[in-house]
Amino acid sequence: MKGMILAAGYGTRLRPVTHTLPKPMVPLLNRPLIAWAVESFLEAGVRDLVVNLHHLPEPLERYLSDAYGDRASFFFSREEEILGTGGGIRRVRPQLESEEEFFLVNGDTVQFPRWDALREARRAIDAVAALTMRHAPENDKFTPVYLDRGQITGFGKGRGEAMMFAGSHIISRRIFQHLPEKEFSGIVEHAYQPLLDAQREKIAGVVDDGLWFDIGTPQRYLSASRELLDETLRGALAPVPQSRIEGDSVVHESARGNASHSVIGARTTIEGDVRDSTVWDDCHIANGAIVEGCIIAHGVTLEPGEYRNQLIVPTESIAI
Repeated sequence: MKGMILAAGYGTRLRPVTHTLPKPMVPLLNRPLIAWAVESFLEAGVRDLVVNLHHLPEPLERYLSDAYGDRASFFFSREEEILGTGGGIRRVRPQLESEEEFFLVNGDTVQFPRWDALREARRAIDAVAALTMRHAPENDKFTPVYLDRGQITGFGKGRGEAMMFAGSHIISRRIFQHLPEKEFSGIVEHAYQPLLDAQREKIAGVVDDGLWFDIGTPQRYLSASRELLDETLRGALAPVPQSRIEGDSVVHESARGNASHSVIGARTTIEGDVRDSTVWDDCHIANGAIVEGCIIAHGVTLEPGEYRNQLIVPTESIAI
């Protein structure tokens, strides 16, 4: 079984961080976002992975090869121009179509897909794909996907219950018969929806309201960090390798200092007061610095002062 991770985006809503760091390399609980996807595949026994790349591809290739090269095989598809989900899949058709089906997941979400349930749902009705669906949080903006008795009836319109697509699929190799013969395409607008309109294929849906995080904005990132920290503290998740629980924080083994309900990255030194924040690698929080509700990116030094509800990178900060 093969899996593909979509990792070509710019991460515009996390700028300025993503000016110099590809979004899938943003750490969450001391693990890059893309590593959460890789881990979910490895747990499911999937070790043949395709990753599409565009923005700052070298750090992603280097990290995945170094961290997982002994446990998985990677094929990297560098896109000179972003091709969309459909175009990205079509470009790696030779790598994916040798088996009956393949898994696909967004590289900038953290989720724990029920891969076996997706496979069973697709095969049960010989669907062209099966998608993970969620009940959307109240007041959240999303494109509704309609689910009726286990089958998706439409994107944006349809019959049944309006739900949110979580960003993980299992896809039949028949999809390559339906993708348009052009470089850029979206799998929903150029394949899934036209197939439903023409009643040429079925698409299954599997409802999963378990842990799931869209890391689109600093606010969503910090919310995800807090929730995953709480899940780790209560024992539902294990600390990632080389990190440990200290009090009510998760701290990399190479970090020094204390914090309250925070995540502290590698080689970071905490001398000040850090609360309810996430501090990445190679940071120094000086004595006299008060940090609360912040995201402190790689390599930041904070002098004495108050820092509240900010995203701080080495050269600038923005309010969150």
